[in-house]
Amino acid sequence: MIPIEPEYTTHNTVEEPWRVARLIRTDGRVREVLRILTPDAKDGEGSQGEVIWTHHVLRLHDDRGTLQAHVTAALGGSAWLAVLGLALSRAWDGEDEGEVEFVVEGEPIPWPLDAVLGEP
Repeated sequence: MIPIEPEYTTHNTVEEPWRVARLIRTDGRVREVLRILTPDAKDGEGSQGEVIWTHHVLRLHDDRGTLQAHVTAALGGSAWLAVLGLALSRAWDGEDEGEVEFVVEGEPIPWPLDAVLGEP
């Protein structure tokens, strides 16, 4: 497994420390899904999806049940964003929550998951 992880933050860590543990579990679930969905990386350290995840997802923030993934601008302009969106929504759904948003570097407002995935 790739040892890099995003920063974990919540709206109220002092009173609800369990939210950080939930973000850590979600990060692990995303990596599991990406190992299933994407081929192995060339360097042998995880899957291609995990490499993208660890290099471009900067922070996971739990904002009262809405998961905000803070990502690089490069990922925001990439087709990988939809792949990570699918994995992240599946992992977050395991926490009985449903809202996922992406906060892309340099963008003033969050991108909801529906906008990232588009219409089927």
